[in-house]
Amino acid sequence: MAALPKLTKLSGPHCVLLAVQYATDSNIPALRTLTALRDADLPRELTLSILLNYLPEAAEPSSYIEYLHDLAAGARYPGESPVASLDALDTSSVEQLSNARARKRRHALELLPLIHPLYTAESELDVFAHFLIHRAHRIDAQTGQLDLVPQLVVPFLGHAEYIRTWFISTVLPLLRLGYEYYPQSPAVSLDEFAALKGKRAIDYQLSNVRAASGTDTHNVARDVKGVVVPWLCGANDRKRRRITSEGRRASVGQEQQQAQEVDDWDCLFRWLLQTSKEHLGLVTTAFSEWDGPDDVDLGGYEEGRAYLGDEQQRRLEMQFAQTALACLYLVDKSDVSSLQTAHSLLDRICTLLNYDPPPDLSISLSQLPSYDLKLPLLRDSTTAILREERLLEPDNVITKPGPGAFRILELVIFSSCALSTLQHPLPIRDVATMSLRDDYAEQYSLLQKILHTLNSGPKKDSNEWATIRSKLLWLWNWGTDYHDDDRKAQGILGMLEKKTIETETLKALLESNHFPLAVQLYIEPAFGEQPLLSTDVEQVVLASAMHHYDNASNGNRNRGGLKRASDILAAFGPHFSSSSRFRRFQALLAATHALSFYSLILQHGVPFQPVNIRVSSNPLLLVCKVLSQNSGSYTKLDDLVSIGQNLELAMPSTIMDEEASAVPLDNATIEKKKAIAERRVIGMAIEAALEEDDFETAYSYVVNRLTPSTPSPTPPTFSLPFSFGATESDSHEDGAEDVAWRAALRAGRHSTSLSSSKTWSQAGNAARPDLRRLEQRMELLSQALLLAPPHHLEEVLGVWQQCEAEMMHLLTRETEADQRFNDAADHKLPGTFDLDTITIQPRREVGRGAVEEAPVGLFDVARGAAAAFSKTAFPLRASGSGSGSATVASKPEPGSGRVSMDGSESGSVDGQERVRRRDMVANAATGALASGIGWMLGAKPVTE
Repeated sequence: MAALPKLTKLSGPHCVLLAVQYATDSNIPALRTLTALRDADLPRELTLSILLNYLPEAAEPSSYIEYLHDLAAGARYPGESPVASLDALDTSSVEQLSNARARKRRHALELLPLIHPLYTAESELDVFAHFLIHRAHRIDAQTGQLDLVPQLVVPFLGHAEYIRTWFISTVLPLLRLGYEYYPQSPAVSLDEFAALKGKRAIDYQLSNVRAASGTDTHNVARDVKGVVVPWLCGANDRKRRRITSEGRRASVGQEQQQAQEVDDWDCLFRWLLQTSKEHLGLVTTAFSEWDGPDDVDLGGYEEGRAYLGDEQQRRLEMQFAQTALACLYLVDKSDVSSLQTAHSLLDRICTLLNYDPPPDLSISLSQLPSYDLKLPLLRDSTTAILREERLLEPDNVITKPGPGAFRILELVIFSSCALSTLQHPLPIRDVATMSLRDDYAEQYSLLQKILHTLNSGPKKDSNEWATIRSKLLWLWNWGTDYHDDDRKAQGILGMLEKKTIETETLKALLESNHFPLAVQLYIEPAFGEQPLLSTDVEQVVLASAMHHYDNASNGNRNRGGLKRASDILAAFGPHFSSSSRFRRFQALLAATHALSFYSLILQHGVPFQPVNIRVSSNPLLLVCKVLSQNSGSYTKLDDLVSIGQNLELAMPSTIMDEEASAVPLDNATIEKKKAIAERRVIGMAIEAALEEDDFETAYSYVVNRLTPSTPSPTPPTFSLPFSFGATESDSHEDGAEDVAWRAALRAGRHSTSLSSSKTWSQAGNAARPDLRRLEQRMELLSQALLLAPPHHLEEVLGVWQQCEAEMMHLLTRETEADQRFNDAADHKLPGTFDLDTITIQPRREVGRGAVEEAPVGLFDVARGAAAAFSKTAFPLRASGSGSGSATVASKPEPGSGRVSMDGSESGSVDGQERVRRRDMVANAATGALASGIGWMLGAKPVTE
């Protein structure tokens, strides 16, 4: 009781200084008594300020919690009488101070305001609420012991609703992060945490779970429910506080920025969306174990209070579902695990919103989902709606929760899964982009890449290829016949025609040698099914065979590309027995195979390849190259003729022309082409033989293989002569007779040394091979006269004149030799013998008067031609009826020997005199000239 007089003597400043002393010493009973007895000098606000500034933050809140209850209630000493606590008062620390000094020290006290700087906008809070919040911040800032804050605040949660919300949204999340969930991780202070907002706050609160997402994703839902969502409960208070404190000083630009600032809930949804790009499993776990905005762990401090209104909760639930759908459209991985994760997330959202869940990814092909939407959801949509910043827009048709959005996403996921089974995985995002882009070239390229990958990988059986085809068709139409006006089907390959899908599939079957399956699907389909027309199948089959042909490195049909082409034709040929193009292709293969046995080098030393036949406008020229590059190859005439006929029949450069299938290839056309090709090849062989100085073979080919037909009254004319060095610009349709007369003329013009002759026919003429050679040449020239057009007769007769002059020279020498022999015989006496060796010229009986019968000259030929024209002389090679008639002996067979100049050693056969060979040649020239002149004058030649 002795302390009471002392206390009453203290001035107001003394009491304040004494209260500070008691607070500093944590003497709560004395402070409590002092404030009760001197309440006028120590009002509640000042007392709270003294406690805030001088009561040690490390003091246990339990030691002064009752005192705070009194202060909160406004009661000074509701318990026992203050007189009972007077013994606790000790005024010695201030009683010696004078009033002036006490006032001075009182003014020197530094008392922080009760309102924390972060909460200055909360004008509706009383001083005690501000004290609690400020005291909690100081405890954490000064001691780092955030666990003391609940002891301070929790007893006063009922004091103000703001205190409860503040504790739940600010203290509780930080306590759980620093003390319960991640005690090993450094935590921010309460000041820093309370200042966080928006994206920065979400990033910090979920930074630990994101860092551990590679190893553990089970804590994400716990952190969302126990940290993030409690923090979001104070979103409205933070927003109001921010607008009030910043709005007063904000400029126009800042106001616009504040208006566009993202809501805290939106920040959470955007965090989930962005995280899904790299950690889809983490986000999927969050959605799977978190039931939405109303699923929150507030530690029981809410005491039944709801922090979301019904309207806000419905809106947030739709955002929750939309965010899950949006996350699926950002999946940029195509592995099986990612697809399964995406499927489970879609299934989760469908379950939460009471929609039918998607079927399992392992369902059979017949159970794949179909596009059954009556309203075309994506008709007017573009790839812009797939941009990340637009995925969460409320009006985005592909992420706005609803049956159509779920169905589209289901089809996209199953499309990605189907592509994965086709060994061409594509992420869900790429599949969705392709579906919206409607790019024909992109879809066609995808189809080709799929089939190429399948053909390049392990070999697949027929059942697998049938499944592949069905999957491609599903990707094309998504199981429905409905499609938009600008698409052929509804699926991700919907810009392509079904014919394109089937055509590329058929090509793949041919490439993988599944010929029976190709026949079953496209040539002999089931009733009511006709994937491709017969003409389309024919075109694809031929194109595939031609592809292998063009890429073959050699012409052997039993190896490489030609074998593949041959196998394709063998498999499909019976089904296209009436196709002219199949017959032509077979001829091309036969010719190419035969050419492979010859050495053939093209320009610049490039070895011959089958494609060279295809690019040549006149493939018969290859026979010329074979003859020029293969010595002695002209002797294989039948083989070369077969090659030429097949090349002429094939017309390689036009096989793949679709119009070519309409060109008939009947037997008459085939025989005509073969005849033309045979003549041309024989002509080439004749020139090759002459180039190698084998006149005998050339002669044999002319007289035996180029048998002339009856000459036409108006022979055809040709712009360019046939020659061994023909170019591709030569006319392809050289007439058979044109080839014949030119070959005969070429052989008749050929002159070479006799020592290089290959063979000689008769041993009896071995002494005079020059006469034999001239005789053969003139015979060939006579045949050329028979067949040559009139305007070429002068050319032939010029060569004839040269041979005639040479013949006259040789015959003159022969006559002189005979005369010398006769003279020598006349000067010999009978019965005497001359021991000198005399070279005796074998006697040849040229006729009954060799001197009187000189060789026929060019003017004689002209006179004979005129006489033949005026008297309708007998045609050449016809048998004469009188002694003046000319008879031409039949052509000798090769190797049969040379015919002598007088026909035989006797002068006549069957009573008729033999006509000398040179007379036969003269008559041949006369008849040819007469026939030519008659053609020019319009007269008809004698044909009987």
